[in-house]
Amino acid sequence: FGDAAPGLSRSYFGFSGWKGHDKVLWNSLVDEAIEREEAGLERDWPVMIGYDADPRAVAVARNNIENACYEDKIVIKQGQLANLRRPAAKGLMVVNPPYGERLSEHDQAEQLHRALGRISKQELDGWQLGVFTSNPDFGDRMGIKWDRTHRMYNGSINCRLFCGTVHADENQEFQWQMAEEKGPEEGIEFGNRLRKNAKKILKWARREDLHCFRVYDKDLPEYNVSVDLYEKWIQVQEYAAPKTVDEKAAQRRFQQTLHQVRHLFGVRRDRVFLKVRRKQKGKAQYQKQGTRKKMHTVREGDCLLLVNFTDYLDTGIFLDHRNIRLKIASEAKGKRFLNLFAYTGTATVHAAVGGAASTTSVDLSANYLNWARMNLALNGFGGLAHETIQADCLKWLAEDRREYDLIFVDPPTFSNTKKERRVFDVQRDHRLLIEKSVARLAEGGLLIFSTNFRRFQMDESIDKYYAIRNISKNSIPLDFARNSRIHHCWEIRRR
Repeated sequence: FGDAAPGLSRSYFGFSGWKGHDKVLWNSLVDEAIEREEAGLERDWPVMIGYDADPRAVAVARNNIENACYEDKIVIKQGQLANLRRPAAKGLMVVNPPYGERLSEHDQAEQLHRALGRISKQELDGWQLGVFTSNPDFGDRMGIKWDRTHRMYNGSINCRLFCGTVHADENQEFQWQMAEEKGPEEGIEFGNRLRKNAKKILKWARREDLHCFRVYDKDLPEYNVSVDLYEKWIQVQEYAAPKTVDEKAAQRRFQQTLHQVRHLFGVRRDRVFLKVRRKQKGKAQYQKQGTRKKMHTVREGDCLLLVNFTDYLDTGIFLDHRNIRLKIASEAKGKRFLNLFAYTGTATVHAAVGGAASTTSVDLSANYLNWARMNLALNGFGGLAHETIQADCLKWLAEDRREYDLIFVDPPTFSNTKKERRVFDVQRDHRLLIEKSVARLAEGGLLIFSTNFRRFQMDESIDKYYAIRNISKNSIPLDFARNSRIHHCWEIRRR
């Protein structure tokens, strides 16, 4: 638009010293270039806006634009992809997202490209889009039909420039439907209870706009299973029978359970995932059970979250904590959020989507922190404002000196660390944990403490020093109402 010739601001070129150099001709060319640039600056320019989540990159970009004398033509803002909104009815967006060249960043970059595709379709219908990336597979992950692809290089890195027009999705939302006829006679008692539960829960879930929830929770002693629906997938968890129960009888009943589940919801086998839960010790609950690394995307509130049905005992989302996460989202706007024992960062995502000024997630597991970064990227968040820290939470609290307006603490019942040779017991250590967490709480801030230890008793001294309120009853959603002790939850504030 400015029609500025490259190198126009340079005062000297090497060819100026050549014997055959025609100085008069060269000066006439320079004068013509200056006239063309000045004419270009007088024309009407389109709105040109650039974004980056990193304030350091924003500062460098602004400096470059100022040096090029275009500061009145181009605006650079700091912002997250999640907050991208259409600035005009039509336009062109060009993006050079992170490549994820390092192995540890590859998964995060892939989810960021998926977020870019989804948000573009939501906000920029009819716009032209160009995406410059080093991984052709990332272009395919965006869900956009590209008109053309160009092979290019960024230095020595082989890249692709994908070009196309953005079109909004018109896919119909998936809805669960139940079979009208009864299931097989074998296991019909379970089938009838499952149908009764599902009729009630599905109606409630549609009303509350829920997409992941439990429809059966060990209701019948003979069928000691739980059935969870995640979007269009089903997870059936069998709780290992005691030794007094015949193993063949238990297996037979479990098969009856699966037949009834598949019949009622009319699903293929590849949409049903099976787990067997046994009493866990130490870190066993969080250890890998497989290596398929297949992630599925599900919705919760205004967030998208990644679940894994095969590689771990748990999927990456504790469904019974849904109300707590939604509360965090409603409390987070403009606040500094700290998530201790962050697991896969689901609470962090809710805080970010809820408008948190910053988030800090601390966990000892590198795998789960990578999962948390993937969840953030999937929702269009990243950069310095959303920090993930691999550390022992108690040790980190002793060293950290920052303040936070909203803190979520959801420790394991029991854990041990080989490196530190330290054992954490939530009943024994919760007072110290709460004291250290409140020490990081800003004036007027809120700490939410939760535990799944069913026999947990809050230390009586906590009530003497802090304003504490038990919100366990309100934090347990309808689909887990059968078990009022599935978790305990408190709000804690400074007095």
